[in-house]
Amino acid sequence: MTLSISRRQAMAGIATTSLVVFSGVRVARADRPMLTAVEWGGKTGDAMREIQSMQDLATVRWVQHAGGAAAILAKIAAAKPRVDYDVIAAWSPVFVTMLEKDWLETVTIKEMPNLAEVPESLFLKDAAGNFKNVPRDINPQLWGYRENKAPFPIKRLEDLLDRRLAGQICFPGPVMNTCMQIVSLAYGLGGSERDMTKAWDFLKKLAASGNIGRVATTDVEISNSLTSGETSIAFSATSTFLNISSHFPIHLLSKEPENSGFKSAIAVEGWCILKGGNTELAKRWVNAMMAPAANESFGKLSDHAPTNEKAKPSDSLAPVTFNDEELKRHAYIPDWAFIAAELPSWTRKWEQEIAPLL
Repeated sequence: MTLSISRRQAMAGIATTSLVVFSGVRVARADRPMLTAVEWGGKTGDAMREIQSMQDLATVRWVQHAGGAAAILAKIAAAKPRVDYDVIAAWSPVFVTMLEKDWLETVTIKEMPNLAEVPESLFLKDAAGNFKNVPRDINPQLWGYRENKAPFPIKRLEDLLDRRLAGQICFPGPVMNTCMQIVSLAYGLGGSERDMTKAWDFLKKLAASGNIGRVATTDVEISNSLTSGETSIAFSATSTFLNISSHFPIHLLSKEPENSGFKSAIAVEGWCILKGGNTELAKRWVNAMMAPAANESFGKLSDHAPTNEKAKPSDSLAPVTFNDEELKRHAYIPDWAFIAAELPSWTRKWEQEIAPLL
């Protein structure tokens, strides 16, 4: 689940104007305490440096993700019992793993009042219902199509079986998106990740129909396939579609009638605060970053959909910005822990029952 191709790539560390490094010794501004925050690069890192300048609570030492966000897990474990990071930017599956390891500090609206404006359904919670992360933005995974290439407007999930779409669908392979393209079918057909029977039956029909023109293995393949006109319909992250929309008209199937069968998977990105770090300061800093103006600026600078309901998204993100009621009607929050456990068996099922039909 990526915002842009460069987001998950290894890049050089982000510099910050309020931090000087001399022979490995970090020197913060005397009037500000220091936090260490892990963040992505690309537009996200640039956006964070920009909104960081909107507050004066702390000097931030930025540590950039090297590769996927899950790589930080090994670094945290290796340093135990020392805690090297105060705040970590991550996304849903990584949050779940950190919760299972009991690494996450509880966050509350009392301590962080700006969280009151974030839909409660977006928070990761422990067994007692405590909030364990701070949802900063969402990057939904969903169906979309090129309006100037698809042979007819797509209205219902069953339209994907229409003979006019021969070779027109770019479908991600099972390794991509933690199989969310198949889970999305399940939700659209009245099931869920725990009830996948109808999804697999539908996918068998889709594979046999000849409408899948490419099975993609990367976001780049999806983008290239849609941009070149090889295919016109795909399941992908919002960011992939937004990148393509700068060249071609894209229709996101995000807020269709409830009976359309198109459901968006909500991948939450944001922050978690590690136990044992500078937690009090981290909570004040993250709360400042979640103020409406800051969250709005972050969304516009990074091409993310902000989660603070008082933050106005850019026009291009309006189709994938959901309030609590819209989340219930048009989207779902996957059970990432359950899905992770099922992925091996789902991948085998794809290879044994779907791949031979393509």
